[in-house]
Amino acid sequence: MDSSSTNVSLLSRIRDGSDDAAWREFDSRYREMMLRYCRRRGLTQMDAEDVVQSTFATLSQGLKRFTYDKDRGRFRDYLYRCVRGEMSKWGARHQAANRPLFNSDGQPLELVSAQPMSDIDALWEEEWVAYHYRRALVSIREDFDPRSVELFDRSIAGAGVDLLAAEYGMTDQAVYQVRKRIRERLKQVIAEQIREEDDVDGHPEA
Repeated sequence: MDSSSTNVSLLSRIRDGSDDAAWREFDSRYREMMLRYCRRRGLTQMDAEDVVQSTFATLSQGLKRFTYDKDRGRFRDYLYRCVRGEMSKWGARHQAANRPLFNSDGQPLELVSAQPMSDIDALWEEEWVAYHYRRALVSIREDFDPRSVELFDRSIAGAGVDLLAAEYGMTDQAVYQVRKRIRERLKQVIAEQIREEDDVDGHPEA
């Protein structure tokens, strides 16, 4: 975990309103995930960046008042609603200006407000899971020796146990053990990240 989670959570620091470093950290954590989601909804890179920038402007005020409410979902649900809202506003502006909407492939783009919620929710959830996996891998690369990480990366990419054992001069059982240790650590890190993500004022929600 990064240093922000050891004392005061990132959300708590943002709510303070004067912690510029917290905003930079929030940007580095979530911008890529938001961009990926917008791109998967069909926006071009430029339009996706516009939507994300507008979302950050909205978040700069909204996050100062953010509190966990189990009836409205967790932080990722709040963030999703913000992104979805800005995508709808973006689409409405283009419609008002009588500008056709096209995706990155040049095909007509249906406004996000017209898309089924279940479809959009599924894409957002996929991006959220992928984000936490990518972030956890950073910790894994710091916690394990490069050789073990390389073996794990190749295993994830599809290399078989027999091949890895032969190339790394290990037994099959040793390869299994390396994969098991890293997977268990990944699960632990991701669980910590998720707890910290909803932590406001030192009270993480389970």
